[in-house]
Amino acid sequence: MNYVSQKGFIDKKYLLIGGGLIVVVAVALYFLFAPNLKDQIVIPYISHQKPIMDPHIPSHIPISDKLDEMLYDGLFNISANPSGITYEDGLGELVGIDADNMVTVRLKPTVKWHQSFKVLLHKEDIEITPTEAVYFIANDLRFTLKRIQRLGSLSPDYVLVGQAVESFDFMGPDDNNEIRFKFKGDRIWNENDIKEVLSFKIIPHTATYNQLNYTNGTGPYMYAGEYKDAIYFPKNPAGAANISRVVLKPFIDNSTFTSELSGGNINCLLSTPFGALSPILQDSTDFFYKSNISNTFFAVFFNTQRLNKEQRKALKALINNKAIINRFYKVGTKQQRHITDFQGNFDNYDDYLNYSVFPSSSYYVQEKIVQPSKTPPGAETHALSDTVKIVTCLNFGFREELAELIRILNDPAVTGGKIKALAVSNEQIKRGNYDAVLVPVTNYRSNFMFDLYEIFLREPDFSTHKIHLITDSDGFGQRSINLQSFQADKNFFRLDAVNAAEDREAIARLLQNIYTFMSTREIGDKQAFARFIDEQEQELALGSWLFSLPSLAYFSAQFDPESIDIYGVASQLSTIEKWREAKKK
Repeated sequence: MNYVSQKGFIDKKYLLIGGGLIVVVAVALYFLFAPNLKDQIVIPYISHQKPIMDPHIPSHIPISDKLDEMLYDGLFNISANPSGITYEDGLGELVGIDADNMVTVRLKPTVKWHQSFKVLLHKEDIEITPTEAVYFIANDLRFTLKRIQRLGSLSPDYVLVGQAVESFDFMGPDDNNEIRFKFKGDRIWNENDIKEVLSFKIIPHTATYNQLNYTNGTGPYMYAGEYKDAIYFPKNPAGAANISRVVLKPFIDNSTFTSELSGGNINCLLSTPFGALSPILQDSTDFFYKSNISNTFFAVFFNTQRLNKEQRKALKALINNKAIINRFYKVGTKQQRHITDFQGNFDNYDDYLNYSVFPSSSYYVQEKIVQPSKTPPGAETHALSDTVKIVTCLNFGFREELAELIRILNDPAVTGGKIKALAVSNEQIKRGNYDAVLVPVTNYRSNFMFDLYEIFLREPDFSTHKIHLITDSDGFGQRSINLQSFQADKNFFRLDAVNAAEDREAIARLLQNIYTFMSTREIGDKQAFARFIDEQEQELALGSWLFSLPSLAYFSAQFDPESIDIYGVASQLSTIEKWREAKKK
């Protein structure tokens, strides 16, 4: 009996020792093979959505526009601090503005273009050597302004600059390297207003007007290339960035992003599923988060060739965005998805509801230029005699969110059993095989440069991003919209300004107003036409605008939270050169 007890004691002893050794080995292997992200900013992206590097044309790929802050400088750069939006000197220094609205800017002649360095990517290693220095000059600025002018209303910068200056040109430089812009006299210009107008990103005069990617900039990080679909950006040796490089790491979709951050495979997540706080990232010793203003919203666009106006109004009345957002975030349940915003509010879901083509976070609603009714339109749902087919595609981003919205729209308790929502191939959407289509509208701007082309003129193809804009010239430098811009197979709404069977004149007028809104250089005109467009859309009942997605970023505690400022309309990467790693305690 004593022998058996002794043997059992010995067996347990060896089991405990063996178990302890396994734990020690497992921990050692983890630290041996775990990704080493020291001195790197590693951000995930969806592998089949390669970012496009063009600072003047907005992209539907969320990461693309954010890269602008890494790669390029304006004369002044938008930034942020704990108090809000700020502007910092980029390639220029503001000297002043005189009584005749002449703005003087001193250019910085010692700033080098990235081409001043030879950058070689050897698998994951980057080698940088200086070459012949190429400095920023006034001709680079002049070329950039000409490109923006040629892009016209396709570029938000055209509106930003055009509404402020007399011409897309400047005088100088003089012997002090100072240039002068003639600003319009229709308002009092303060320092921040001037710097905002001159914050467009500058590219070298050696570029061409229509490159696919503009990789040569002056910003804090440079483009090095790709290895196994990861995209590498080392810091500019002539810049002031604290972290040595930025890496965009590829993944199939965004559903695993939070677990990748939790597992240490990335250390910066610029968006979360549903824009919600993450339960698996709630340990404040390992992670922290920052919020800024929304830049994505979900909407249902109605097919005007399958649904007449009476049916569209009935569908608009049927879709209750408040009921949908409550289901989307599981409000009032144990599984509730919690949210927060940059002003410190929590679970303020109603603030994200939209009632107009202009989102509630946009300048036009915030400043009460557009005042959409929050009361659903009066319409008889019996006009919807058949089940309405609402489709979307899950293969091009927002897979989890769109799948959840499909489930909600199919719930009879939400839509009365009158909607059949389903995921389809992109080809079916291109062919217009739907009554309505559920679309995420990404990278919208909440300032006065809201992009209506992104909504009304984007071709119905989730896989690419093409704006179908046709204009005519009068031969004297003036352009006008061509009605062929609204062709049924060239927009999600199937709007046709030439061959529409119903409301053709109203559709043509809407197109004209959209063009005027986008191309005018007068703020008063933009405000007036925003109201016209909102009223016309409500009358034509073209869509249900659902809600915006909160914008929330998570960071590894590898970084010092005090070094990362994100606020309001400032880009999430607008202060990236100031990010630094936390000091070890």
